[in-house]
Amino acid sequence: MRIRRFTALLVFIFCIAVCSACARMPLKSDQWSIPASGTICVAPFTQPVSTSDLITGALPEKQGRVPADMLPVLDRNLRDVLTNETKCAYTWLSAYQTSKDMTHFHTSKQPQALPRWIEYGKKSGERFLLIPQVLNWHEREGSNAGVTNAAHVRVEFFLFNVQSGVLVGRSVYEEEQTGLVDNLLDVGSFIRRHGAWVTAELLAGDGMRKAVKDFGL
Repeated sequence: MRIRRFTALLVFIFCIAVCSACARMPLKSDQWSIPASGTICVAPFTQPVSTSDLITGALPEKQGRVPADMLPVLDRNLRDVLTNETKCAYTWLSAYQTSKDMTHFHTSKQPQALPRWIEYGKKSGERFLLIPQVLNWHEREGSNAGVTNAAHVRVEFFLFNVQSGVLVGRSVYEEEQTGLVDNLLDVGSFIRRHGAWVTAELLAGDGMRKAVKDFGL
């Protein structure tokens, strides 16, 4: 009986070790690898405001709209992050290069933006297309020292293989800043932000850096 228990224990330990090793193994994708040559085409930020504008997923309840003049700011911030913090080469589409047909679609209960974006990506001539979107935007009400309402954002990033039309990466970042007393698990962010209540723009920047890590850029 003792031998059987000991054997079972060894088998259990072996299984745990194998599972842990597998969990640490990086995922491989036939569709995505950092391009040794060529560039990634980066679209400007947009905000889906109806289900038909979505690439995938769903709109948040009580969706907060991002101000129109903030979209160019986010474009510049993303450009800075990609240029300074990654090793890839990029081409940049401006808002003037995307028509309203690219970001506004007929009313539908299903996401239907993907085919249009893929079609547009093919016109760019690049193999990969990166699409950043703002799903939810609530600006901080208050100052660094204190707020009546904290900033809350949800940004999503989609990386497509334009040739195959396949989604090779999706990065989702959502945060509503909370105080240290309300969330003791968020001590790291609290210290990194020097205990300040930050703006929605800063939260969006954290989402950009998360996308860089998620995509391995």
